[in-house]
Amino acid sequence: MSYLKSNGEAIGIPLLFLGILLIVVAAILSWMAIEVLPLVLVGLALASFSVALGLIAVGMAAKSDKRHTELLERLEKSIALLPNMFKDDILTPSGQLVAKTEAQRIASELSKEAAQKRLDEDTERVGYVRGEIHQNEDGNWVIHWGGKYPL
Repeated sequence: MSYLKSNGEAIGIPLLFLGILLIVVAAILSWMAIEVLPLVLVGLALASFSVALGLIAVGMAAKSDKRHTELLERLEKSIALLPNMFKDDILTPSGQLVAKTEAQRIASELSKEAAQKRLDEDTERVGYVRGEIHQNEDGNWVIHWGGKYPL
């Protein structure tokens, strides 16, 4: 099914043209006074149109969903910058709340425990200690790489 989602338009457009071709052939055959074959071709053309339009719709929906997801991810990453950009004077109350909670989440990531966790994960990954945690002037805890520890 994922193949049809990703390639729905690429498959549907040729089927649409096949349906048009079948309608043209059916019209020519009915003009030549052949009775049964044009009805079969019209049925095949309608079936081709139905499948083609369905595949095109599925392909367009998958592309739209992907684009929508990317936009939401970008918005989620940049929402923490809203308090700094707007200084709480342009956002709606709910927007201010969301921006403040996101800023608090980022501040908690800069806590001593989070810095120690990042250092521990790095130590597990490389097998030895490469830095130490310390507090900046602004109160955030960060990792000082190197120093008495080899990188």
